[in-house]
Amino acid sequence: MSEKLYALLLRLYPSRFRKAYGDEAQQLVRDRLRDESGFFPRLRLWLNLIADLAISIPREHRRLQPTLAHVAAPSPANLPLQFRLLEETSAPRPGAFVGASAIVLALFALIATTASTGGSAGPLDFRRTRSLSSSEALAPGQSSGQIANSTSARGTHPSNADPHVAVSAIASTHPIPVASASPLDATEGTPLPPSQPKLENATAAVLQAFHTHNLVMFGEAHGDKQEYEWLCRLVNAPGFTDRVDDIVVEFGNARYQDTVDRYVAGENVPFNQVQKAWRNMVASVSPVYGWFYKAVREANLKHRGHHQIRLLMGSPSADWDKIKTASDLAPYEAEREQWYTQVVKDEVLAKHHRALLIMGAGHFLRGRPQAMQDELLIQQHRPVPPLNTAQLGPGYIERQLRDAGADPYLIVLGSNVIDDRGDVDKRFDSWPTPVVVSLSGNWVGDLPTQPVVSDGRAPATPLTLADEADAMLYVAPCSAMREVLPSRAEVEGTTYGQEVARRDMLFVGHTIDFQYGEVPQCVLTEQTQR
Repeated sequence: MSEKLYALLLRLYPSRFRKAYGDEAQQLVRDRLRDESGFFPRLRLWLNLIADLAISIPREHRRLQPTLAHVAAPSPANLPLQFRLLEETSAPRPGAFVGASAIVLALFALIATTASTGGSAGPLDFRRTRSLSSSEALAPGQSSGQIANSTSARGTHPSNADPHVAVSAIASTHPIPVASASPLDATEGTPLPPSQPKLENATAAVLQAFHTHNLVMFGEAHGDKQEYEWLCRLVNAPGFTDRVDDIVVEFGNARYQDTVDRYVAGENVPFNQVQKAWRNMVASVSPVYGWFYKAVREANLKHRGHHQIRLLMGSPSADWDKIKTASDLAPYEAEREQWYTQVVKDEVLAKHHRALLIMGAGHFLRGRPQAMQDELLIQQHRPVPPLNTAQLGPGYIERQLRDAGADPYLIVLGSNVIDDRGDVDKRFDSWPTPVVVSLSGNWVGDLPTQPVVSDGRAPATPLTLADEADAMLYVAPCSAMREVLPSRAEVEGTTYGQEVARRDMLFVGHTIDFQYGEVPQCVLTEQTQR
């Protein structure tokens, strides 16, 4: 109700102002409504809004002077033509202001009872919201004129760290360059040609994406060490908890949602109970997922009494004690995307929340049926037909979420490997890490998707990164990327190891030789390894 009412009041501004600042104004009000509830906080918000409307609407109309805009049109020499357009100059009648104020005051009681969340107090200046840098976030208790600058950072992880190392060790920080508003070369600071990518600090880029999108979809590589070190820092970055309500993960069995809720809220829950959530999902497992659960808990502990992040389990509620055969497993495997989608619809979109969605990149990439068909033709050494981009579209999850009213932004993890032999693209060599780069209109977006996002494990197809995603996260060159697997002590001769072997039989029909600890993430040539 409050958002709809404010949208109506925005119509009192000149159309030029609405086009330039309307979306940001509504987003800022939405943020305040999200975090502030109760009669008196909501009354304070609407008093601020009315004061701002009373001051800014007349001011914006005074700025418009009657002008004639010339629009040239080609015409024959003997018949010169010229079009003149009178721009909008008329202000609303005084009665419009009186009527709008009366409506607002009359609905105060209704607003107080219908609101669920809201934002901070303080005067609003929506013209300022467009000048937010990608590293700035609105914190509770701040207006747009009181922005708290958050310093994005990168960190290191002990090279031989125990998988259950404290998140504070993972989150040690060192600053890295952040791209400016004007694209600059990452090493020399010189202006970039139009085809060159703009490199943005990864954390700052994600926070900025939440300024304009309610969902950020992140296509991960299972178990990648550098990727999850960054994700742990992301959830603990200044401003993240102010912008994000939920994180929906593939690596979480919904059977354990209550246990995870209590754990990430800071309750004293034994970790061996929590780890069942990712060890018992219907997919691969890795200790990095435990790092991430701890990181979310740590972020919430730092914000006790304030807005908390909820970690939502996006994997079906499978009971492995009852799964004895491949046919028992099949229904859970078949419904993985449908289950994940429904969790987002019910727990995020229905509650008007903003969420980070984390799932294997293959579930999120656009044009997947076309890509899989092309990969099959390549494997069969058959010709691949020309790409018909008109047939490309979002995958099942994104399509369903868009139909439900979401506006997602898709980021995928990529590397510098460019084929299934492990060759690398030297243009990545000067890049700082981690960075996010938009895939529109540059040579990165023109790269074939599969070698880049599959770490060289799949052949190139005609689909490019720009066809299949909005942006790419780059955390390390492929020679440095590592997949983290359970340690030998966790698996060899243990009940857990026996259960993993049993599940492998159900998945692929035979046992799989175990690998332990850290292994290369990418397909590498001898030259790349050197």
